[in-house]
Amino acid sequence: MKSFLSLGIGKSAAILEAPKPASGILPHHEEESLANLWVDITKSEAGCSKIISEVRNYGEAIKSIQDAEEKLLKDLGSSALTAISPELRRATDEYLSVVMEMKPKSEETSSAVQQVMGDPLKQYHALYEHLDTLRRRRDAQLVVVQKCQDKLDRLKLKGKRTTDVIVERDSAKRHLKEINGQLLSEAKKFHSLRQPFLQPCIQAYVQTQVDYYGTANSQFSSHIQTSRGAHQIKDAEYDAMMGEHLRKIKSLKIVAT
Repeated sequence: MKSFLSLGIGKSAAILEAPKPASGILPHHEEESLANLWVDITKSEAGCSKIISEVRNYGEAIKSIQDAEEKLLKDLGSSALTAISPELRRATDEYLSVVMEMKPKSEETSSAVQQVMGDPLKQYHALYEHLDTLRRRRDAQLVVVQKCQDKLDRLKLKGKRTTDVIVERDSAKRHLKEINGQLLSEAKKFHSLRQPFLQPCIQAYVQTQVDYYGTANSQFSSHIQTSRGAHQIKDAEYDAMMGEHLRKIKSLKIVAT
């Protein structure tokens, strides 16, 4: 039972490998508990990797939107259409003022989403490496026990003395049970801490988005109201005028491409 996933952005994929089965060597309830818990951890770690990727994509998307709006306004400002249309020129200038006012907020939000969600998730995600080290120790000790058992079985078949091997095997089994118990305890702790660790991160992430979109909406709404008051245009006339501007904008080659 294996699941392939990245242990962090920029790192090569690693194997989130489940503990080797130890049927007949370790208690059945411990084996079943560890196997089920590892399935849950594997699913959660895969989800953690996906969230890390999505947070990065979201931050990049905010930057891309800001860059696209600035490019659009630059192209509009240099186009012949705004040169012959004072109304479109004025609308472009007003749009530019809002976009430039939003630029610091876009940069702040892009950085904030990484700080409140991306970085904490990567830090928690990396804690699995300690757990995996313990898992490898447990699997290595299981191999020791199996070798002792194989040696014991061969000696029995040959009718030779087995006392020393039995002592060696039992000692190895006790050590295995100790490591297995530690792995089970650490795995439960690791998995149980995920929700209280991530909840404030998610809340901060959502709050950052609300703040960003709330600021954008406020900026555009405020500027629209100011523009209407400055030009004394009725709502219907204003909507018709902006609709015509949007139609012209959409007809531009730079928009079509």
